[in-house]
Amino acid sequence: MKTITIALFILFSQVGCQTFSGSNMAGGSATNVMVPFIKNSPNECYFLDEFMPTPDNLVTGRSGHLNLRYYTFHNASFKDWSKRQITLSFYSVDEKCWSLFEEYYTGDLR
Repeated sequence: MKTITIALFILFSQVGCQTFSGSNMAGGSATNVMVPFIKNSPNECYFLDEFMPTPDNLVTGRSGHLNLRYYTFHNASFKDWSKRQITLSFYSVDEKCWSLFEEYYTGDLR
């Protein structure tokens, strides 16, 4: 019974998230993407589909009642980070208004 429970957990966790890749996923972006300034605050509401640049990877999913999005840019400038690999994580209740809850760089470009 424990093996079946673990297998079902793995299956549902894989179904819960979808990954979308930009056109240049393998080698990263050839040009530097300028990501607009976004506040990391629950009081901010952003309509991401209207202004976010196309990411190199986009992972979507759910956690409880929240919708999640993880944007990864392989070559981006965001706030005071210049030409870095960055990931921005957003949550939403209605899939229209999104709030940034996590931002970090994953590596320097060399």
